[in-house]
Amino acid sequence: MLTARTFAKEKGVSYTTIMAWLRDGLIPDAAQEETPMGMVWQIPASSLGKVERRKPGPKPASKVGDNVGQFKTTAAEHAPPKPKRKASKMSLARKANVMKSAKKKGARAK
Repeated sequence: MLTARTFAKEKGVSYTTIMAWLRDGLIPDAAQEETPMGMVWQIPASSLGKVERRKPGPKPASKVGDNVGQFKTTAAEHAPPKPKRKASKMSLARKANVMKSAKKKGARAK
């Protein structure tokens, strides 16, 4: 039985990658065991050959008929677009007065 750190060294990937694989159930026959120091993943050495390292880059195209969840949308996709900037709270009359005083002083007054 190997720990997650030992398995990561043997496989040539980072510990965090192995932990993600364990959480996703990608490592067969791995189990968590209670120890005095907390929960520890125990991975059989035979799983080293069963797990393939994912290749970087885009995911491969799905097969025909493998469109489960293809049309799922998130709440963010249905949300109205955010405004580009906030509207000014200053009234038009106040803006006109600010601009007049700025012309008199030579700089913009607030």
